[in-house]
Amino acid sequence: MKNAKLTGVGQLMKYNNNKGNYLRKSLAASAIAAALSWHAPALAVDGSSIVKGHIEAISGSDIIGATLTFKHKTKGLKYTVTTNTEGEYLLRNVPVGTYDVTIVKDGYQSVLQENVNVTIGQSMIIDAQMSQAGQNIERIAVTGASIRRVDLSNSTSGVTFSDEELNMMPVNTGFESIALLAPGTSAPGGSSFNGASSFGGASSAENGYYFNGLNVASIKTGLGSIRLPWEAISQTQIKTGGVSPEFGGAMGGIVNAVSKSGDNDFDFGAEVRWDPSNLESHHDSIYQSNGTISTNNQRDKYDFKEFQVWASGALVEDKLFAYALFSPRRSDSEGAGQTTFSSTSTEEDRWFTKLDWFINEDHSFGFSAMNNKRTWDTTNFVYDWQTNVIGDQKGVAAPGEDGGKVFSVNYNGYLTDTMSVTAVVGQVTENVENVVASTDPGVWDSRNGWTTLSQHTTSTVSEEKYVREQARVDFTLDLDEHALQFGIDYNKVKVKFSSGQNGIGDGMGWWEIKNAGVDDISGAAEGESFIERRVRTRDVDSDSTSIAFYINDTWQATDNLVLNLGLRYSEFENTVTDGRAYVDMKDQISPRLQAIYDLHGDGTAKVFATFGRYYQPVSANMNITQGSASVEWFEYHEMGDVNADGTPVLLADGSPSRGDMLRDRRWRQRGITEPGLIASSSLKPMYSDEITIGYQQEIFDTMSAGVRVVHRDLGRSVEDTDVGPVLAKKLAEMGITDNVGQGSYYVLNNPGEAIEMSYDFDGDGTVDVINLSPEELALPAAVRKYTAVEFTLDGNVTDDFRINASYTWSKNYGNTEGLVKTDNNQADPGWTTSYDYADLMDHGYGNLPNDHRHAFKFSGSYNITDNLIAGLVARTTSGRPQSYFSVHPKNVDSCAEGNPWDACISRYYDHASHYDENGNPAPRGSAGTLPWVTNVDLSMSYFTELMGNEVSLKATVYNLLNADSALNINEERTRYGDDGIELNPDYGMVTGRQAARYVSLTARMVF
Repeated sequence: MKNAKLTGVGQLMKYNNNKGNYLRKSLAASAIAAALSWHAPALAVDGSSIVKGHIEAISGSDIIGATLTFKHKTKGLKYTVTTNTEGEYLLRNVPVGTYDVTIVKDGYQSVLQENVNVTIGQSMIIDAQMSQAGQNIERIAVTGASIRRVDLSNSTSGVTFSDEELNMMPVNTGFESIALLAPGTSAPGGSSFNGASSFGGASSAENGYYFNGLNVASIKTGLGSIRLPWEAISQTQIKTGGVSPEFGGAMGGIVNAVSKSGDNDFDFGAEVRWDPSNLESHHDSIYQSNGTISTNNQRDKYDFKEFQVWASGALVEDKLFAYALFSPRRSDSEGAGQTTFSSTSTEEDRWFTKLDWFINEDHSFGFSAMNNKRTWDTTNFVYDWQTNVIGDQKGVAAPGEDGGKVFSVNYNGYLTDTMSVTAVVGQVTENVENVVASTDPGVWDSRNGWTTLSQHTTSTVSEEKYVREQARVDFTLDLDEHALQFGIDYNKVKVKFSSGQNGIGDGMGWWEIKNAGVDDISGAAEGESFIERRVRTRDVDSDSTSIAFYINDTWQATDNLVLNLGLRYSEFENTVTDGRAYVDMKDQISPRLQAIYDLHGDGTAKVFATFGRYYQPVSANMNITQGSASVEWFEYHEMGDVNADGTPVLLADGSPSRGDMLRDRRWRQRGITEPGLIASSSLKPMYSDEITIGYQQEIFDTMSAGVRVVHRDLGRSVEDTDVGPVLAKKLAEMGITDNVGQGSYYVLNNPGEAIEMSYDFDGDGTVDVINLSPEELALPAAVRKYTAVEFTLDGNVTDDFRINASYTWSKNYGNTEGLVKTDNNQADPGWTTSYDYADLMDHGYGNLPNDHRHAFKFSGSYNITDNLIAGLVARTTSGRPQSYFSVHPKNVDSCAEGNPWDACISRYYDHASHYDENGNPAPRGSAGTLPWVTNVDLSMSYFTELMGNEVSLKATVYNLLNADSALNINEERTRYGDDGIELNPDYGMVTGRQAARYVSLTARMVF
């Protein structure tokens, strides 16, 4: 039996008679004070948690040697622990679930507590007083009628939801939907962001996602998680700040979930979900100023069906349990653009299985496996948006696939009475492949709005495979006044990727018809139309590896003060195909500190403060964009044969008719993967610091209210910069001739710091080492600052009414959003247009796209009757800042003559500089804000019995009000026209908005 010093509080069970208040006060100086310092493991491997408490006599004396037995109500598992010399107990590695608890001691009346719920990532505390046997005194018994709402064990911020709670509310499947319920999170800024949220001002690509202790973040980009079989998830925890050192590799937030598992009783169930297309609404189409359709909703249709069947039970009673889920999904979608109509049928046969072997109360093993492979077939047709008429089929039906499999093995156990261990090893795979229906390349006309000229089915052909291998081990040593947690975390990602443009022979490429600007790089005269052909191929087979060690001391400093003193050490490495590292970052030391003070000494209120440093690894996506054998070149042609409307005639291979080349082919990259050329040898890791101060108070016994002040400061960023203009001057100064034959040199660097490059630029067989000082680079340091005040209210208003509500005031400002870019929908972590050139950063300081100054959130459920439950999720958020993006004026700021960046490459960058139409500075976010975004989701659930089986019916309406507020707009203020630079009439046109209202119907039966 375990016998350990208690030092942690999660939830304090209160008592069922009028002596409860007395008991609370009598324990304040002993159990509660001591209980403050232990906290449940933040990374719940397979859902293990801890229970603890203090047992004393009616007289107030500690009871030594009392035996507590915890029996899992459905698994039959038993865990025992005895109180130590101070009447305290602690039990770790307790699987989540519902328990009955008995407390016995010779000479005392026994205590029974039923239905104690142990949840993910939170500690459960049960205290009791025992009366002597034969005493004629009312016994104070533990009861689950009320739960302590203030968690004094740690100051990590966030929310936790069980599967049962989510089923009572209109919350769609997926971590992203749950994350939006938490304060300090905002909806993704771009349609390409995989639904990932921004946490605390960080970009959407800076979060961490865990399932049964396994890292399940999207491998390539980190934007959201891989797709999971939602029925299999038991509990989900959203961490928004004050994250302990078990977690790393994320500067935003953490999503942590555990799966369901089998019980002694055989369980079988089935669920059907249908989102019918005839109950979905459609927003109006959006048109450009020239009358051409931009967002075409004329042919939108989406019909979704999902069937889930699961079974679980004991293979060996009380010992070996199994859970299995099969979840096939089918969807049919239709949609149109300007020149093509597509019909797609998608199939996905998800499955999940889990085995749990509880050898004894000291040791257990688990195994889980999952499949989320998805396949589809897309049929494309010729289409005319003006008549809304569908023509002949284009090519053949094109298949595609993505997803993969997940495997993991975990172990939980006690090595001694005071040392416990958890471990997990696993693998996550993702494969992406598309097959084109036809070989026609993409052809677009950007001279007057954005018009698709081709009837291409796919513009890019790619094949991708990602494998994440991972392992971690966590130890906990329970001492008298300290709890030491320490462990190791290892991840290795294998990246195999190849891509190129659609088209055959001379027709291959991305083709765009443009108007030339002043001194245009194409060689065309200002205002003259020309044709640009862009070809970019990428091939890579490389790795990305991270390893980390951490330690945390939870120390009971005084009766009322707990200090969590943590440290995490990390190393990151990214390689090119031949195995050489172009990123090798060591000595990343992350302090994680927390102080929690029990304000009144009775566990009803706490004040807390935290400090943490969080490092962000270089995304695996950079192995493709930066570390691959990337070849990219441009050709510029005179216009060839044209139609009556001035657009080029398309040739038999799908490419535009064109004349002579206006200049030699321009090479941006030639496939060089030399580490010294693609990354600065002095590169340091990206990190952010966070400080929080907060207060939380129990109210009405069943609720808690709190306020938290948060400040986050990006300490350093990692960006890719084309140093070509600066490097050319440096090489000339050093007398080195550049014989590499490419026009751009994208180098990973820390903006504001020096860059060191090494390469044989002149081809003489000797490596040239080039040092570019901060003054020579003249790049501004990366700045991102987030300040917020959060107010929260959570708990049960009545037995039938549960709510979670928050208001957040925040400000997010600086000159970089982070790894991705909302204002141009660039979901390319680490490889955005930010910092490509210094002139792109001129006047780029201001309110960032993730700045939503006000956010009100409410979620909850209400039992109208015993059988009918209403659920509501509502949020309203102020719109994000708008900017002016225009052509950079010549001879000013970074483009001024004599400046390192006076080549002013940004003038050819699709007008991404911060100036108005008159060439005056227009700082980032200074063009006002988008409208408020309000979303209301409503559900009604009905529960009954059919032939003795539990049946539930649920109808959910998402976006009940059918709101269509703009999430993104066209922010290009000026563009190149026939007469040079002109106002863009499409400035302010909506490019992204809320999804239209739709209905989801669910029927569920448990046998």
